[in-house]
Amino acid sequence: MDHLPLPPPAIERPAQQPLFASARGSADDAPVFYVDATDGDDRRSGRGPKEAWRSLDKVNATSFAPGTRVLFERGESWRGSLLVSSSGTAERPVTYGAYGKGDAPVIDARGAPVAVGLNGRTGVAFDGLTITGAADTGLLLGPRARNVSVTNVTVTGNGGSGIVVAGTSDGLRIDGSAITGNGAYGIVHYAADNTGQVITRNTIADNGWRKDGGVYSGWNGRILTGEIAHNRIRNNGINGGEGRSHGLYHDQGQAGSALKIHDNVIHDNPRGAGILAKSSTEIYRNVIYRNADAGISLGQNRGIDVTYRVYDNEFYDNNGGVLQHQKGNGAITLELRDNLFHRNGKRAAIIIADTIGKTVTGNRISDEPKTESGTGPTAIQQTGGTVRETSGMRPETVR
Repeated sequence: MDHLPLPPPAIERPAQQPLFASARGSADDAPVFYVDATDGDDRRSGRGPKEAWRSLDKVNATSFAPGTRVLFERGESWRGSLLVSSSGTAERPVTYGAYGKGDAPVIDARGAPVAVGLNGRTGVAFDGLTITGAADTGLLLGPRARNVSVTNVTVTGNGGSGIVVAGTSDGLRIDGSAITGNGAYGIVHYAADNTGQVITRNTIADNGWRKDGGVYSGWNGRILTGEIAHNRIRNNGINGGEGRSHGLYHDQGQAGSALKIHDNVIHDNPRGAGILAKSSTEIYRNVIYRNADAGISLGQNRGIDVTYRVYDNEFYDNNGGVLQHQKGNGAITLELRDNLFHRNGKRAAIIIADTIGKTVTGNRISDEPKTESGTGPTAIQQTGGTVRETSGMRPETVR
């Protein structure tokens, strides 16, 4: 729906200072290096725009102190890979950013496996870059992304995934960025037990165009603590496996997860659900529409006990609203309340296929299409009200 407003910029945060908020203010005494692809010279000092370096090779080979900023000139492009050489700290990260006027500086891998690599460093910030052209990964964060921020970065046109978090991460923020048009996942966490993960105010769209039948969701992974909030997530898994590529995919196997998914707009993902959650997840205040399968699919938890809290979401024109199915040996507890369901395709608004612990109340259900002026007649589902429960149900298109 083009008339829908973009998600608001605010995000729930603890009272403490945001990650890297003091990066520039506390780095006034730290060096700043400049890089100019046209007029730079690697024999210079790099310490001012007129003393700028020229190449990625020079940047990659130089060690930087915590708090250092390495700035690439806007309007310029570099061929090859940017490989982080030094670690900073949470308070004084090494920052790779931009200076000057014009379009964001471009790191174009030109077919190299990775465009930008964290290279095992910690305490690093990427700000205002465009990352493209990798045969595989645009931005590779690993083997342990600790105290890393990605802000106002465009990751696009890479043959594999846009952003890969390759090992367990502690303190990662991806904020205000565009992760679009990559061949596989938009963002993927390959390991479990990631903590302090914040993915917010991003556009994650048009990923998963590779024609190899892979499972290519907008985001896929397992998070122990963190939130995915205020993003627009659309048209991911374009050529992914049918029923297997979703807007957001919280995979199985994350014991004790406290992940929150909230205030996102998730729509038009053509090969799967808006959200598929196999590990415990709290899901609220999202607008989820026109996805090929259910708005939210829950279950497939194997031997882990999981809890799902799903409330205050709006669904329309999906193939079903909320679908719980394929329970594993672990217990499932579901709180499903105060959601608004419009037209739900071939499935019911709420389907609970297994015997689980559940509280289902206060949901409003309508068979009428959503309109600009509001909705058609709705039925309010009270405690103990009608919910479709089908023992042993296994929809073939949702895996």
